[in-house]
Amino acid sequence: MEAGLINNNKKFKLKLYYPIVSLALMLLFVVYSLLLVNADLQQHIPLPKEVFNPKYYGYLIAAILVIFWFEYRYFYKRKKQIQAKLNHLWLGKQQLQQRAQLSASHTDKLKLFISDKLLEYIEYDEKYLHFKSIAAEVRHNGVISFDKVQSALLESSKNNSSNTGASHNQSLDALAAMRYLWDLLDLSTTDNMAIHIGNHISHCEELLFQAELQESSVDDLPIQPYFIPQKALLDTLTNHLELQLLEEDQTKVINLDKVNYPLRLNDKEQLFDITINHSDRLLGNANHFILLLENLLKNARFFATKKQYKSAFNPIRIQQWESEQCLNIKLYNRGPHILEETAQVFQLGFTTRRTKGHHGKGLGLYFAQQIVQGFDGDISFTNIDNQDDDYYLRIELANKEVQHLHILQRCEEGMPLIKLIESDDYANEISLQEDSNIVAVELSTTAHTKVQQHSFKETKQWFVNIEGYPRLLIQQDTKNKNKLTIKPLNISGVEFNIRLPTASGRLAGESAAVLNTPDVQGLQDKFLNPDDF
Repeated sequence: MEAGLINNNKKFKLKLYYPIVSLALMLLFVVYSLLLVNADLQQHIPLPKEVFNPKYYGYLIAAILVIFWFEYRYFYKRKKQIQAKLNHLWLGKQQLQQRAQLSASHTDKLKLFISDKLLEYIEYDEKYLHFKSIAAEVRHNGVISFDKVQSALLESSKNNSSNTGASHNQSLDALAAMRYLWDLLDLSTTDNMAIHIGNHISHCEELLFQAELQESSVDDLPIQPYFIPQKALLDTLTNHLELQLLEEDQTKVINLDKVNYPLRLNDKEQLFDITINHSDRLLGNANHFILLLENLLKNARFFATKKQYKSAFNPIRIQQWESEQCLNIKLYNRGPHILEETAQVFQLGFTTRRTKGHHGKGLGLYFAQQIVQGFDGDISFTNIDNQDDDYYLRIELANKEVQHLHILQRCEEGMPLIKLIESDDYANEISLQEDSNIVAVELSTTAHTKVQQHSFKETKQWFVNIEGYPRLLIQQDTKNKNKLTIKPLNISGVEFNIRLPTASGRLAGESAAVLNTPDVQGLQDKFLNPDDF
């Protein structure tokens, strides 16, 4: 007998044999017994008479019992194996039935989930349409209210034009704030921010062409077609972020008409390090550009002011310059890296601001990207890491002696550590004690062989900038002038890069695509390295 079973999609066969041999021997035993007791039958069977010797009768019984025992044992063993396989198969069927029931349950739940989501989307569409109707109403009423307030502020400004005091300035500031508020309202209630800004820039471009063809003045145009990005950056910092900017020479007043570029600024709170170079004007509305900067700078300020990212240098660095008829902005801030799984920072609603009592809305960087697209520009980000490097120092002493040092910097778990080449262990800082007062220090690195110099007659601390980042702090002791402390700086953070076509670039049909060519990179290094200033 064969038993064919299927288990886990695999077919196996077990052959179960009945005791045929034992039955045949039993039949032979019965026949043999009849022959032994009946002599007449023996005469009709052609077998030797020795076969019917009674002693063979016992041998036959013993053989039958032995063979029967072995066959019974084999049969019982096979029976148990088949029973185990049947039980296993039955258990597998029960499990399969349970899985089917579980899958059916999951299917029902998935159907309910999809139904709920469809209802949510339908409800969302209804809310979106409702929001659009509200937005249209807000825009309509906003235009009327804006015209009234703007007319009142203009009239107040004209009445106070003869008076250059606080009243006149307040009227102008209120008028600028009202226009910025209206531009925010206008931009936030539009269907597509990028298209809205792009259409406005195209209109400005058309006005400029008309003025050029008619040889008329730009001041006669109904709107101002361009703006100065340097002024927009300063307005963002001072008016919207309420920063008190300071020049290196704090006695000067920032006047873009008379400023000598590059302009180096910082703020009273020592958060910002700002470098502004001369650049061409941008087409469009300055308030759109201000909104772009405001969102990026607020995001940078949020992370850079956290306790774990505080540093000896200004944690936010802004560089603005022009190259290839494009305005370039680099905005760096100390803070956490943007990980691969959270790299969708420009998507609407995505936020990494999840702290106690504060949760971001995912609008700032989305607005930034939309505005950049409207300007036909490009925005991207780069994670900034600490780098291994070798520093070569030349220390000048007051007694005319010169000391040469070779310092190694290596990163362990992302943190920079340094040591003298003759030392064994890396440390967070190195302290040097010389026989005479330290006058000046010269430094070069393996990656950047250009020598940088610093005299301690000017300041007692020197932030060594490499590739636009402060990589090393060399500080002279205020009391003991022959003592020097060297510390590596943790610059881990994020850098946003923006390129926008200037007015001349747009009129010439240039694109703002990011160019990673050696010439452009060299031009960036020229403008962004503070030691070249």
